[in-house]
Amino acid sequence: MAKRIEAIDLDAYYGGFRAIEGVSMVIEPKTVTALIGPSGCGKSTFLRTLNRMHEVLPGARVSGRLLLDDEDIYGPGVDPVGVRRAIGMVFQRPNPFPTMSIYDNVVAGLRLNGTKRKAELDVAAERSLKGANLWTEVKDRLNKPGASLSGGQQQRLCIARAIAVEPQVLLMDEPCSALDPISTLAIEDLMT
Repeated sequence: MAKRIEAIDLDAYYGGFRAIEGVSMVIEPKTVTALIGPSGCGKSTFLRTLNRMHEVLPGARVSGRLLLDDEDIYGPGVDPVGVRRAIGMVFQRPNPFPTMSIYDNVVAGLRLNGTKRKAELDVAAERSLKGANLWTEVKDRLNKPGASLSGGQQQRLCIARAIAVEPQVLLMDEPCSALDPISTLAIEDLMT
């Protein structure tokens, strides 16, 4: 159920500062695409525009078009929350929900989308934690706070949370920068 993304002459601004200019590219469904460039060139900004996270910052805006299967996600009447349901995001720094358990962190999006059956939530939690190479480390302490995990474990928890809702597109902004080589390999396997 992957989606095609097409940016057409996309600019992103922070107030009057243009952070990215004239980006036009196509990302085909079921592909892994890497953005490579020096620090500060706009890679993270571009990723944030792809699921409308850029616009949550005061004074931030975009111009141009950004199509998700031919629908302009910045078009009039398009719900940004709906866009974010279809396009998940994992940030460079881990951001588990600090007051929630490991289990609740993983299933938070599912609950928000209306899933209530515990058996369904349990299956999704285990599948997602296995996908993020975290299950064996936390399976006996799912009720412990997500914030009690190490930095690398917190990042894998955030990845598990993102994949639990089975987004059609998953954006990852340097998701392995704080991970050990074995966990990095597991995340790379998950991507493919």
